[in-house]
Amino acid sequence: MSSAEPSTHVRLTLHGVSLGLTSGLDDFARYVEETMRPFLTDVHAGPARVDSRLEWVEGAPRRDLEGAFGVRAYDRRPDRDLYLDGTTAYWLRIDDFEDLQLAASWESGRLSLRGRYHFRLGRGRGEWARKLVYRHRLDALRARRFSTLLYYLVYHPLLWILSRERGWHLLHGGAVTSRQGAVLFGGMPGCGKSTLAVAMTADPEWHMLSDNLVLHDAQRLLACPELLLLDAVSRERVGPAMTRLKRTGERRVYERDAYRPEKTVLEPVLPKAIFHVERGRSSALARISPEACASRLTADSAMAKEVRREALMSHVLDLIADRGAPDAARDLGKLTESARCYALQVAEGGSIFEVIERHVMPTLATSTQAARRQHA
Repeated sequence: MSSAEPSTHVRLTLHGVSLGLTSGLDDFARYVEETMRPFLTDVHAGPARVDSRLEWVEGAPRRDLEGAFGVRAYDRRPDRDLYLDGTTAYWLRIDDFEDLQLAASWESGRLSLRGRYHFRLGRGRGEWARKLVYRHRLDALRARRFSTLLYYLVYHPLLWILSRERGWHLLHGGAVTSRQGAVLFGGMPGCGKSTLAVAMTADPEWHMLSDNLVLHDAQRLLACPELLLLDAVSRERVGPAMTRLKRTGERRVYERDAYRPEKTVLEPVLPKAIFHVERGRSSALARISPEACASRLTADSAMAKEVRREALMSHVLDLIADRGAPDAARDLGKLTESARCYALQVAEGGSIFEVIERHVMPTLATSTQAARRQHA
C-alpha cells in the first residue's frame, strides 16, 4: 500500500462560504480548479470555514479505526462503521463509495475534513497484476473517481453549512432565470430537465442557475453551479444554445464533454413557474397542485444519488456539530405554493425547442398576467 501526502492547495468561495482544499494527487487538484474556476480565490487568504484534505492511497482500505486513522479512543459508535469522539467523526465505510474514508471535525465554527481515498481495481489478491495490465489507463481510471470525491470534499460540506446556517435546501433540478423571473425544472435523473434548462439559454435573455442541483429557502432559488456534461445527442438537441457554452476540454464518463455556461446567476431569484418533467410518447402540459408538485420533487431528489449522499453526510456532520436540518417538507410546500406548478411531458426524440415554444413560454406569459391581476 502506498499513499501520497497532501501537497497541492486550492481555495474557493461559494455563496460566501470559503473552502480550502489540499490534495495529495495533483490531477485531482487540477480537476477541482477547472470545475470550480469561477469561484477560486487567493490560496493565501485567512482560515477557511471548511478545510478539506485528500490523501490518495494505492491499495485496499483498513476497516478498523486504528488502521484507518491511527486512532484508538472514541466515545460513541452509533453505526458499525461510524465512530464519534467528541466533535470528531470517523467514517470508515461510506455506503456506495466505500473506498473513501472520512474524518470530520467541528471546532469554533470551522469544519475540517480528512478524506482517505483508496484506489484499487478490484477485490482480493492480484491487485498489482491488474494495475500492470491496465498501466496505460491508470490515470484515466483514477480520474473516474474525481467527480464523486469533489462532491464529498467540496460540495457536500459547503451545502451543509448553507443548509444549517442559512436554511437552504437541496433539490434535484435545473433552473434558469431572466427579467421575467426564474423557472425550475424538476424531475428524476435522465428525464430531460437539464436539456430543457440549457436549451432555454439559446434565448440571450435567459441565464443558467444550475442544470442538476438547485437550492431553495422556501421562497427563492439559488444556484448550485457545476460544469454542464453533454453527450453528442444532448448537444444536437440544444442546438443554438451551444454558442453560449464554453468547452473546458475535459471528457467525462458516458462520452460527455464538460462545458461552462457563458453566465451563471449566483444571486437568489424568485420562481415564476415549476415544471415537473417526465418523458412520454407525446408532449403535454397540465396544471398540478402545489401539494402534488412538492410530492413529485421530493421523489425526484430521493432518486438522485447526489442528493441522497449529501443528506447522509449532513446527518453525520450534525452529530459532531449538534445541528439539525431545517424542515424540508414544510419549506418545499411553501416553495411550490409561491409559483405555478405544472406537469410537463416531453416526447422522446422530439424537438426540445418545440416544447419550449408550445408549453413553457406560453405558460410563463400566463403566469405573468396572473401575477399582474393579483397585484392590481
